[in-house]
Amino acid sequence: MNILKRKSVKSILAGVLCLTPIMLAACSSSDNNANSGNSGNPTDGYKDELKISLASTIKTTESDFDNVYHKYFTDKFNIKWDYNYIEWDSWAEKLRLWINSGDLPDVASWNYVHGDALNYIDQGLLYKLPDDWKERWPNVAAAYKLTGLGDELEKAVGGTYVLPRPVYFENKPADPLINQIGVIALRSDWAKAVGFELKDAYTTTELMEFARLLKEKDPGKVGDKLIPISYDINDALTNIVMANSVHSRVESAFYKDADGKYQWGPANDETLAALKELQTTYKEGLLHPEFYTWKNGESGQKFTVNGVSGITSLGGLASYRKDMDVKMKDNLGVNSDDLVHTAIVLGDDGKYRNLDQVNFWSAVIFSPDISKEKFERIMDFMEYTTSKEGQLTVNLGFEGTDWKKGENGELISLLPEGTTLDKKYPNRFEGLYVLADDFSVVNPAIKKEYRDRSVELFKEKAELALKDKATAEYDWDYQLYDSKAKNQASFDYATEYTNLILKPGDLEANWKEWVKSKQSLVQPVLDELNNLKK
Repeated sequence: MNILKRKSVKSILAGVLCLTPIMLAACSSSDNNANSGNSGNPTDGYKDELKISLASTIKTTESDFDNVYHKYFTDKFNIKWDYNYIEWDSWAEKLRLWINSGDLPDVASWNYVHGDALNYIDQGLLYKLPDDWKERWPNVAAAYKLTGLGDELEKAVGGTYVLPRPVYFENKPADPLINQIGVIALRSDWAKAVGFELKDAYTTTELMEFARLLKEKDPGKVGDKLIPISYDINDALTNIVMANSVHSRVESAFYKDADGKYQWGPANDETLAALKELQTTYKEGLLHPEFYTWKNGESGQKFTVNGVSGITSLGGLASYRKDMDVKMKDNLGVNSDDLVHTAIVLGDDGKYRNLDQVNFWSAVIFSPDISKEKFERIMDFMEYTTSKEGQLTVNLGFEGTDWKKGENGELISLLPEGTTLDKKYPNRFEGLYVLADDFSVVNPAIKKEYRDRSVELFKEKAELALKDKATAEYDWDYQLYDSKAKNQASFDYATEYTNLILKPGDLEANWKEWVKSKQSLVQPVLDELNNLKK
């Protein structure tokens, strides 16, 4: 059987952190810079109100703009937002439609796709930033520099059309930095009840064994509602297939072998072995019978909202663990600290496979028709939110009300127990540039135990990556190579693999047939890559 194909949210998630984030002088310089606007300082307010259209995947309603947090920013920069919410699952397609039709809002968050970027730039569909923008907005420029992609793209197109969003700016949790995916949460109380050992890392086979014990003994007494492993198709790709076959994902599917020749990872025997494990997991009922129909976020809800799952994909950020804690308190009335254990996923051979972390995810783009005044106002906005003061406000709220500094300068949250900034000020989107991942390492609104555990697992990943040498290295030559053949060979692997394990008949035979069916698209890419000028 085939499931309905869903457009993949294509992005470059893997890569090497290009520079070590340090406390940059530029981060505290916004109060001394004479930037654009009606005063010599971008944080002093502006005479003329500008209505600026913005597109983002953070769900925000009109009523949210009345709260003091949103008003702080709109008053500070005299902006009235024309906000356009985009659902996560339609993000890629919506932006593609807007850009190609010339209807792109003034500024938008875009899940960067290199081939599309080159095409849009060539057709004049994206705004070109002025040549002196780095001098005028040094905070943004300092963060931009750390993405690596910014400089690489400039070399290719002769200017700045895209602002890749940095994942880390001042707070890097480990070196080498490995992608935050590949971390799971499991019910520690259920594990104790069935005699399953709590460890920092598990092979996929060990997690399957835990799931079998849950199915057999049902320690949570949830009956036929039990979902031993709560993964959607993307979780399954990350935590089962990729854990055993690192070149099975779009980010690393085309890779150089030991001889320097490009290969296609999904055709490797290790991918077949990983697919067999995924199929076994499904056929044994360890996954939900219709896991492939779940939309983004549904798999986690089975764990945090319904309380019927024993294992779910979490990711390695402390903020994710905090969100899990809040949801379990709100929906299940439990303290997650007593019930949740986080760990890294290994392959069946005990090796750790993941993707090198490039220091960007998604990007900020501007309409080619945006006025100079609107563009400068947005840049001033991001200049402030990228500064030290701005980062504190974006991530912690207001000093003296939501947080304070201790005697030794440490950050202390003033929010009441059980209250989060997201609850107090719903649907915050003002961190338009630097991702919240960076601040989550030091955010006092997140329990220190969660932050410490997150860093601990990041460091464990780094040690395993150096020991096992099984991670996928970020290849700028491939990632920034663009051709018609490469674009045509861009597959939604999560959907392709799910179709394979659901298809009647012998999986190995079906896989071989699938690999053969893709060769007319894959081989031209391999030929091009292997003939690139060195």
